[in-house]
Formats: sequence, structure tokens, C-alpha cells
Amino acid sequence: MNLAAATLASSRLIRVVCLCVALFSAGATLPAQVPPRDTFRYRVDVGLVLVPASVITKEGQPLTTLGRDDFEIYEDGELRPLQVFEKSTQLPLQLALLIDTSLSAAKELPSQKASVSRFISRVLRPEDAAALLDFSGETKTQVEFSSDHALLEAGLKEIKVKAGTALYDAVIEAAALLKEREGRRVMILVTDGNDTTSKSDYHAALRAAQEVDATIYALITRPIRGESGRSVRGEHVLISYAEMTGGQVFFPSAMAGLDRFFDELSEVLRTQYLLGFAPGPGAARDDFRTIEVRVKGGGYVVRHRKGYYPQPLP
Repeated sequence: MNLAAATLASSRLIRVVCLCVALFSAGATLPAQVPPRDTFRYRVDVGLVLVPASVITKEGQPLTTLGRDDFEIYEDGELRPLQVFEKSTQLPLQLALLIDTSLSAAKELPSQKASVSRFISRVLRPEDAAALLDFSGETKTQVEFSSDHALLEAGLKEIKVKAGTALYDAVIEAAALLKEREGRRVMILVTDGNDTTSKSDYHAALRAAQEVDATIYALITRPIRGESGRSVRGEHVLISYAEMTGGQVFFPSAMAGLDRFFDELSEVLRTQYLLGFAPGPGAARDDFRTIEVRVKGGGYVVRHRKGYYPQPLP
């Protein structure tokens, strides 16, 4: 390690130690705002559960004017004090982009790749990173996490159509990549949801996503227009994944709707609140704890993950 790297590592360690000391001396109460640079350390350093949340009005628009006192958060039905609150959180994005390259997707693949490229150019900031995976009978990581737009663009060009669809295996592989990243972990699935060749199943894939606190957004494609082109079972799978992890699904009526989906997703990711609470005692590693976020006054749709698996403290 050279001198500059050693100095940076030492500086980060000092910040973490100072934060922990301050928390203990203040009764483990966090201030309302923490500099964005250190926000991603909450879960790792002090055992807080972080919950990105989107609040949607009746008109379908993100609501961005709420304050700390407008929210309540419950764990297993018990109200927890809100220890972290940020409007329009600056927590870095870690995006795993998963593109279905099965034979059924061949016709629309060029349009999908073009829309993904435009989305990356709009949403990715220097502090964010994206990984690009394609899946058919097996999953291939075209680009590991990077902020380099040119590298991601080159990876998109390498995506080719193949046989089979292993959606569940792809979600599990993406979760393994996200586990090593700090920030808001997001999976974006571009697929009809049909799975034909996975070694894993629906439940294993959902758990893998939940264990790394990943939010799943799905663009549901239909290779053939009309009801005959639907994979009803696959659509239900994607809807369930989105609901359980705090994401959402989008059904474009035509490939021209792809850009609209990515525009909406970009806005959602940039207008999320970040909530955090200290978990209650006594949960085993395999206990799934439910989370409910409420906005006082009602009338809004609140999207957030529905629970988490307790992680052992380092």
C-alpha cells in the first residue's frame, strides 16, 4: 500500500471510530442529517436497518416534500424510533442491470439495449456504479460494477441472443455481486418473467435479493403483442418480487415505452427518502422481520421493502 492509500484508509478508520464513540456517548441517537459521504456506513458500523422509500401521490407522482415527523416505521408490528431520515437520499446507487437474452427476446433486444444505454447516461453519477448481466440458459456478467459509461456501453454491444431462460439463477448471481457493494442496492430486470432452465427456484431467488436488501424493478416485456404473448406466471413472479422488495413493475405497450419506463425509474431513484431504525433484540439469523412504513395523513402509496433478514454485526 502506498502512502496516499494508507493515509486514506487511516482517515476512514478514524471517521468510523469517531462515529461509534459519538453514538455511545449520546445514547445511540443519530443526528437528523449525516454527511452523504458516510451515510453508507450506517448499517455496517452501528447495526441500523436502512429502508429506502418512495412515496407516490394519487396522481402517480413522487411526493418529495415530507419531513421526518410525517413518517412512522414498524418492525414486526412494533413502532421503532426513526434514527435516520434523508430527503432525496444521496446514498450511492449500486445498479445490477439484468437483460433477458432468450430466444423469445430476440426481436426486441436492440431496442432494449438502446434504452438501457440512455438510462445509464442519465442516472449514473460518479459515485454510483452499475453492473451489466445478461441471462438465457445461463447468466453472464458482461461488466462488473463500474461508473465508466463507455465500458458499460461496450458491454451492451456484446450481449447476444441465446437459448433458455434462467431468471431465478440470474437474480441469485446478481445478489451475490450486490452483496459486495455499499449503497442502495437495486436490480433492474428486463424480461417477460418466464423461467425455463434455472437450477434454483422462486423462493431461493427472492431470499437472495432480500438478504442483500436489494430493490427489484422490472420492465415486463411481451415478445408477441396481445394476450397470447403474455407469460402470466412470469408476470406474477416479477410483480411479487417488486412488491416484496419495495420496487415496481412497468408494462410498456410498445418498445417505444421503454424510455418512459427508464425515465420514471430514474425519477424514482432520485426522489427516494432514506429511513433508518435500530432493530429490536432477539432475532436469529434466519428470522424474517417485517417492515412497514406509514405516512401520516394517508392517501399515499409507500413503496419499501417488506422485511429483512438480520445480519450479524462484524
